[in-house]
Amino acid sequence: MWNGLKIAEVFFEEYGRPMIEKQFGSFRSRIAAGLAGQGSECFRYDDRISRDHDFAPGFCLWLPEDLKKEIGPDLQAAYDALPADEFILRHRIDVGMAPGESSETSARKERIGVHGIEEFFMERTGMPHAPKTLDDWLKTPQMYLSEAVNGKVFMDESGEFSAIRNVWASFYPEDILKKKVAADCAMAGKTGQFNYARMLRRGDVSGAHFCCEEFVYKATAAMFLLNRTYMPYYKWRARAMRDFTVCREAVDEVERLIQLPESEKTEKQRLIERISDSIVQELRRRGWTESYSDYLLDQAKEVTKGIKDEYLRGQNVFFGED
Repeated sequence: MWNGLKIAEVFFEEYGRPMIEKQFGSFRSRIAAGLAGQGSECFRYDDRISRDHDFAPGFCLWLPEDLKKEIGPDLQAAYDALPADEFILRHRIDVGMAPGESSETSARKERIGVHGIEEFFMERTGMPHAPKTLDDWLKTPQMYLSEAVNGKVFMDESGEFSAIRNVWASFYPEDILKKKVAADCAMAGKTGQFNYARMLRRGDVSGAHFCCEEFVYKATAAMFLLNRTYMPYYKWRARAMRDFTVCREAVDEVERLIQLPESEKTEKQRLIERISDSIVQELRRRGWTESYSDYLLDQAKEVTKGIKDEYLRGQNVFFGED
């Protein structure tokens, strides 16, 4: 069975590209097509369960703003007229669904079809262009950046859409990467290695639970950064971690940690330290620290010392956390 991205690409090649060439041939070089943004299919994480709602053949068409004003409504009408049910019937085994099996909500319809290039990036990165300053890189949470670079571009002759996308896809500059890793490590150390045990000593089981929960969030955020991958929103975080090549040994330990009740406090503390050690070893492997401290907050301060930009290096250690 094809995944959603494959369905989108075949649907585009069989129906979308011919439609563009026949009806909008003179504008073809300025139209980019592909599938990216929200939705499990954009991350290649969809499965049979994904087909129960908001799942159907579809793709995005990205246009410069001036061209969208000129042909946007007509192009959207032509897109809406594409025979999705006919496509499903022709490829029903590969698509894994029947015509009309999955209804589309307005949210799904807003994610596909015709969009302005600037509009697409503005919605996901907070700016209509590629990042130009350190602040541009810092101000957008990873989960939104993951939607700007996921999926696949099927056609982009002018390269205008891809030029912006590729800058974001190249990932953070090293100074930004170090600052964000340091910030997430600092908070992971503070919540998991320090405050978790203190809350347990107080008998505050709920407080301890929240400390552990925050540790998992910050530790995994650091691990995503070290894997040069934007962390997707919560629903897909565990799935995305299966693809890690860095700190791979910590992935199973994270999953084990989040499943344990607070009554297993000794085991939870052991797992917190093992996950932390995995991160520390990667920081040492990169030469970002020479410290042998097992405390992530100490390591965060060491990583910060290696930041070249004076402004970033001078910020509070927690500055930059996702």
